[in-house]
Amino acid sequence: MSTSDDRDPWYASWFGEEYLALYPNRDDLEAARQAQFAYGLLSPYAAKGKGGILDLACGTGRHAVVLSRGGFPVTGVDLSAPLLSRARARRAEPDAGFVRADMRRLPFGSGSFGAVVNFFTSFGYFDDPADDLHVVAEVGRVLATGGAFLSDVFNSPRVLATLVSHEEKTVAGERVSIRRRFDAGTRRLEKEITMGSGSAARTFRERVRVYLRDELESIHRSAGLRVVASFGDFDGSPFDVRRSPRLILLAVSGGSR
Repeated sequence: MSTSDDRDPWYASWFGEEYLALYPNRDDLEAARQAQFAYGLLSPYAAKGKGGILDLACGTGRHAVVLSRGGFPVTGVDLSAPLLSRARARRAEPDAGFVRADMRRLPFGSGSFGAVVNFFTSFGYFDDPADDLHVVAEVGRVLATGGAFLSDVFNSPRVLATLVSHEEKTVAGERVSIRRRFDAGTRRLEKEITMGSGSAARTFRERVRVYLRDELESIHRSAGLRVVASFGDFDGSPFDVRRSPRLILLAVSGGSR
């Protein structure tokens, strides 16, 4: 990609201190519940690769730390240096390893991991939809045969049906304005976040491409991954397109391409 957006993409500047301040509810307690659910699904597969579990787009390492308590090696990957700094400062025991990398080009050998997990809609960020396919293809490449990929995205039909176009809130004593819109042409959910006011105002953006379940399953298949289970949230509830807040897919490598 060669657009100006790619030279300075939104995700390169947004995932830092302001992002953490805006979402204080994304804490260690929430992560522990989500990671325990993921571990229960992935533990039968993790031993299939010497690297154990890969937490793709690991952020501050909230989930990786919990996953590492299961006894398998855990590696977290993220592009954000500020978030990785937070992750490395956790110094948990046992310790997870953290690597800075682009999810389209993972710095690991083929078949390195028995399991890969991607939490909280850390997918669909790129201008070119082909890059989303590259991400899943990389997951398929680094997974050992018979390994598993657990992906977690928002349930797009429900999110779009309940979209709030404008929201004002106060975060840590600072005014925050959030505007949301769905661009049907690019199929991207766009969010503009302005923090502070006057000369101190900072504006950030999120742009995430919306995918339906059948589209995601097709992308998985193209990477040799076969979806074997789906859930609507981290409580293990069945996926319901009208009601579920999340779409969580468990896929196993070795499926036909």
